[in-house]
Amino acid sequence: MRKKLRKLKFNVLFYFLIFTAIIIACLWLFQIFFLESHYQKVKIANVERYGETLSKYDFDNKNFDKCVIECKDAGINVYKITTIDYPDGNREFAYFEGSSPIDPDSTEGSIVKQIFNEKEKNVVSQIGGLFAYCSDGNAEGTYIVLTSPREKIDEAVAVIRFQFLIISAIMIVVAFLLAWYFSIRLSKPIDDMSETAKRWAEGDSSVNFASKQTYSEISELAEALNYAKDEISKTGALQRDLLANVSHDLKTPLTMIRAYAEMIRDISGENKQKREKHTQVIIDEADRLAMLVNDILNLSKLQSSVDSLDKKEVNLSELTERVFDRFSDYVENQGYTIEDHIAPDLITVVDEMKIEQVIYNLLGNSINYTGEDKTVKVYLTAENDYILLEIIDSGKGISKEKMETIWERYYRFSETNTRPVKGTGLGLSIVKAILDAHKLQFGVRSKKDCGSNFFVRFERVKNNEQ
Repeated sequence: MRKKLRKLKFNVLFYFLIFTAIIIACLWLFQIFFLESHYQKVKIANVERYGETLSKYDFDNKNFDKCVIECKDAGINVYKITTIDYPDGNREFAYFEGSSPIDPDSTEGSIVKQIFNEKEKNVVSQIGGLFAYCSDGNAEGTYIVLTSPREKIDEAVAVIRFQFLIISAIMIVVAFLLAWYFSIRLSKPIDDMSETAKRWAEGDSSVNFASKQTYSEISELAEALNYAKDEISKTGALQRDLLANVSHDLKTPLTMIRAYAEMIRDISGENKQKREKHTQVIIDEADRLAMLVNDILNLSKLQSSVDSLDKKEVNLSELTERVFDRFSDYVENQGYTIEDHIAPDLITVVDEMKIEQVIYNLLGNSINYTGEDKTVKVYLTAENDYILLEIIDSGKGISKEKMETIWERYYRFSETNTRPVKGTGLGLSIVKAILDAHKLQFGVRSKKDCGSNFFVRFERVKNNEQ
């Protein structure tokens, strides 16, 4: 049973809202547990700071008056007190003045006297709903008392919490709208690509994975899908061409085999000379079929990396000459000329059998397409740490726009269907697969009507004697 998955846009919306909820919850926790205590600490610190500052000045000092004004602006009341202490322990308030007019015998005056009599000096504490501070006094028996009402803190905290409640509600609404907008914006191009992929799967090869978004990741995904679509289309076309071409190559020899087998049965069965001639045609066509099947299997193995390389030191000079020997009878009978310029004892590390196949296919290809002079030139030379193999023909050459396509399977069908050397049209594809597996540099230099120069560069292994 297929597992039901959530859509991207709902996931983005959900996680965005969860993130917003976490932020708001953290702020509310701060409001509940830390705001009031923090505000209280700040208030106590202000009272203590102003108290210590005022304790440094006499009452008639201008700085004292200036600081009193600052205290009033900060919501702190300042009281100046002068006392007379008698030997019997009684105390008389000789001078009592507040930052605003005050009666020493009033309720406020009584609270201040209580603070003065009971409070530990130079420490802010809560007395009667006030934050209070009392100085140590000076030599003349003068003191200051500072008070700040606590209810003002409660009022400020209540106002802040109410404002924050409104802000939280607005944040939730805005967060939901933003989350919905971004979830749609992020998921829409992916939904569009999904629909495009469905149309492509249904056979519409004209689709294009285009993204109008500015996000680089989505644009890169669209480009990757377009590239994959183009490559798959090319692969499909190559497969169709391969089937058509293989069918063509299979059909011709099979038709020949059947025709000549019937001729042996019906006409030349008793005629030894004709029978042997017809039988030889059957054998040749069977060999051609075997060659085609082997080339297809080799190419398939190479391209799927099933056929691993068996690398070892190889004398490339001797290997090249051995390939020439395989062509000697044919070259002599057909009037071809192979000019070889091979430097001796050039050593490299390769898979000997596969590189032999490379040289054979390249030489056979050049013989197929060389010019009227029927000449092919082969060079094997040393270049410092490299060995350069060049096989040059004098044929029609290759145009620039077709330079890359020659390595594709059955390229020959776009040029000609006739060839003097037996082949399958897969030779250069096999060459490319083998050299790619070896990670060797190779290519072709050619111009239209100027012949072609196929080259391979091998890494050279120098002998100790050299």
